[in-house]
Amino acid sequence: MRRITLAIFLLPLSSFLFAQQNKKEWVLATYTYSTNTRIENLKPLVSYLSKQTGLTIKAVSYPSVAALLEAINQDSVDFAMMNTSGYLVQQRKNPGKVVPMVNLEMGSGAVSNYGGCIIANKSLSIQSLEQLINTNQKLSLALVAASSTSGNLVPRLLLNKSGIANAEQYFQLYYNGTHRGVVQDVLGGKAMLGGCGCAEVDTARARFGFNEKAVVIAEYNNTPLGPLVYQKSTPQKIVRKIKKELLEVHERSPGVFEKFCAGWTEFKQATRFKSISDKEYDFFRSLFGNNESLWRMIE
Repeated sequence: MRRITLAIFLLPLSSFLFAQQNKKEWVLATYTYSTNTRIENLKPLVSYLSKQTGLTIKAVSYPSVAALLEAINQDSVDFAMMNTSGYLVQQRKNPGKVVPMVNLEMGSGAVSNYGGCIIANKSLSIQSLEQLINTNQKLSLALVAASSTSGNLVPRLLLNKSGIANAEQYFQLYYNGTHRGVVQDVLGGKAMLGGCGCAEVDTARARFGFNEKAVVIAEYNNTPLGPLVYQKSTPQKIVRKIKKELLEVHERSPGVFEKFCAGWTEFKQATRFKSISDKEYDFFRSLFGNNESLWRMIE
């Protein structure tokens, strides 16, 4: 009787594994940022991987990070290029369903690593977070989007570390939608404070006279880049094939690699894909401390 029960239990699992081994099409997906679906950046890589591995791989872009997470959890996606905050949320809510495979190695000439900043309009005469915390005014704060790593998560972590656990209570907070929009709001005085990617500040210094109108009062430049992940149920022989090609694409087809990286501001100075494990995100997770409300805000 126990053998029959075990057989009945194993039958759906064996059917699932058989289906995975014999899939006709594999999906590599990502998410849209503002109006950039990144699908044109993904397609050349997908075509390259299909040619090199003999697999049929399809490129898909979901309208948001949340939509990508939903697709992952509904098993509609086999491989996904995620952002950092989306990956952390995924592992927190459904640990182990996806496994990080690679992310990007930054060149030695990169100006900075992947980072987020808090900026202030110069009219405030604030130069540091300590001065900000001692301000009695309820200032306006522009952030990028709830799912943004460098334009929401990192600024909130910086504030959290300085004792501001709930930014909504402390500031007049709103989401602009893009990193450039946040910088422009602060430069133009619509917002007195902003949280955005450090790369956008570098651009504003070169093009928009940032230093005359605003100042960086806090920054964190060691955010781990989001990983390219695979579903844990994916056969390892498939994972090995795709990972091998990803690790070599910068040499075998530099144009494909450069086109892919051009879809993400934080990837533009990358030199190659590199292997990654979940452990490499532990230090960044530790910045949350015990602030459950902060986790809920990005979930």
